[in-house]
Amino acid sequence: MSQTEGRPSGTTEPGEEDRFPTEGPVEYRGIEFDRVLDAERDFRMDANGNRPIDGDILELMSMDRTLLRVRPGRYKFHDEHRIERAFENIGIVGVGDSHRDVVFWTPETEGRKFLNVREGGSGFLLENVTFDHMDGDGSIGSTLRMHDKLRVHTVEHIGHNPTDNNGAVDNLIAQVLDSDGRGIIEGFVRAGPTNITSHGHLGDDANEGCIYVGGDHAGELLIRDSHIENTGTNAIYASRVPGNVIIENTAFVNNNQASLRIGGEGSVVRDCRFLIDTDNANPDNGGEYINPNAILWETGSFGKTGGRIEGCEFVYRSAPPDAKAAIWADGSAGAFTVSDTSFEIDVPGITAIRADDPEDPRLGATAAKPWGVTLSNVVIDTSEGVDGALIRLTGRPNSVIDGCCLSVSDARGVIKLAGSPESAIQNLNVMYELNIAESADVVNMSGSAGTLLRDINVNDAGCAAGVAEDAGTTTPDASSLPEGR
Repeated sequence: MSQTEGRPSGTTEPGEEDRFPTEGPVEYRGIEFDRVLDAERDFRMDANGNRPIDGDILELMSMDRTLLRVRPGRYKFHDEHRIERAFENIGIVGVGDSHRDVVFWTPETEGRKFLNVREGGSGFLLENVTFDHMDGDGSIGSTLRMHDKLRVHTVEHIGHNPTDNNGAVDNLIAQVLDSDGRGIIEGFVRAGPTNITSHGHLGDDANEGCIYVGGDHAGELLIRDSHIENTGTNAIYASRVPGNVIIENTAFVNNNQASLRIGGEGSVVRDCRFLIDTDNANPDNGGEYINPNAILWETGSFGKTGGRIEGCEFVYRSAPPDAKAAIWADGSAGAFTVSDTSFEIDVPGITAIRADDPEDPRLGATAAKPWGVTLSNVVIDTSEGVDGALIRLTGRPNSVIDGCCLSVSDARGVIKLAGSPESAIQNLNVMYELNIAESADVVNMSGSAGTLLRDINVNDAGCAAGVAEDAGTTTPDASSLPEGR
């Protein structure tokens, strides 16, 4: 689906003068609106932030088939706007040249949901706006539970991100309730500083993430072209859902615990970039990073198998000792695939790909079979002093490692298979710098009888494929990100 899907003939492309609809009836972003209203003219919404807009938002949300144009300004609200009805086709679009031109903010310090849509409906659009948490307690979020046609485009959360005890909320809870429904989140940005604290069960406080999906999600949710940085926990939490979640072309930078929590059939991570460099994280962060793993692949009590990671880049430049793996698959997740993906690891103790035993799941139920892991065209490049197993598969029979390249200081034992019989490791290039190893020394196997080792080449030539210099993204580019407000 193209980024211009749903734009009607006669409306202009983004970046041109009148890029948003001005009158109805009109179809925009795949949603049909009978009328287009103006926030100032039709609702007397105060762009200077003197009069709160709570009543105006509730009035809009009582309508159907209505698109609201919001002019540049700073709009104040006090209350959570809870919507209990199943409405049809409502949109809020900022009409500034930049999403930073239309800002929603609250003086409340307990944390607020700008919108709390509970009963779904079909057709909701939020586009080209910013939510400002400012510098103190309290953050802003929205819950959008829609049966179909959920659209969030070019939305940013700026300002400080507190802990739960100081008013933290998830910035976006997004669920598509119908199995044949679809939602798109595009250009979602959060990169402000965070007070990082321990996981909730380890202390008396916790952090909230950026995007949470949740168990009622049954349709398809596409998250693309976004940038999430400095979260204290699970930047996107998209595991343990019956529906499909696709993450595309999104940058994750210095997120604690996990940048992305996902897994199982219908889970796709494509063309994303993950950077962990906690020594150079936002200087305005509070607390300390604990365990910034990039992807936690798990399915909880669902015990699902399937899913894939493709075309991604993982870079570890610095990290605390409790960080374990770039991709860490729990035993609650069955078979999955990683392909056309690169790792640059400069931190000792970090495993590129770790898949744990489904018979001993840490985070849920034993996964449905099959359990094998397939790695294809994976490149792992490490710095001097990074040694040990870079690929660890436990209890994963019938796994396949094919066409991969590992560039290491010490080639001995860089792949570890335990309890993974009838697997295959083939067409493997292992490039060493310091210690010469025979091909038989590259793989450390136990309980993996019948595993095929074929065409394992050990030399000092270096991997032909390289890894990216950074984990930036082009939409939105780095210049558009907040500067730790």
